[in-house]
Amino acid sequence: MKEAIRDAAVRHFNAYGYEGVKMNRIAEELGIRKQSLSYHYASKSKLLTDTYANAMKEEVIFLEEFFCQAKSLEPKETLTQLLKETQQRYYKQPSVAFLQSMSFKAPLETSDLIISYYREYLHAFKQQIMNIANHPIITCTPDQLATSFITLFDGLVIQLVYENAESFHRSSQISFEIFWKGATYLE
Repeated sequence: MKEAIRDAAVRHFNAYGYEGVKMNRIAEELGIRKQSLSYHYASKSKLLTDTYANAMKEEVIFLEEFFCQAKSLEPKETLTQLLKETQQRYYKQPSVAFLQSMSFKAPLETSDLIISYYREYLHAFKQQIMNIANHPIITCTPDQLATSFITLFDGLVIQLVYENAESFHRSSQISFEIFWKGATYLE
């Protein structure tokens, strides 16, 4: 039941934002009474944080699987493929849009917890990027590669959250090439 509640919550948070979500609407969609929903989640903020934590765990699993499958690829191909997958998944998987959107606009009452979950996600993400930094083509340190790529990634996600796919695509093409030149620059 909790999974069905979280799935409905993702749709509602994506459609209405935190302030616009009504617990009774989620209950109605699920065909249950609000009291039954309150049994699982005593408040909207508890629902948000549990749903966010679940989405974050799913995204960490995605990253682990993605980088495991991409081991045979060159680092540039791996990172460009990750950006393409991110864009596709943002529009096709509501939990990805929810995770990325809430990461940038968490409500004040839950922001500390959301930020702590997001830091866990960033740590796992950084570790995956650092693992590909030992390739001979990379001329910067693993930390520099990971930090600069995640900064680029966050900026591009902002394009998805506040702009559109076309803006993401254009920005990713331009900024990735500049990033890659820096990551592989030989003095």
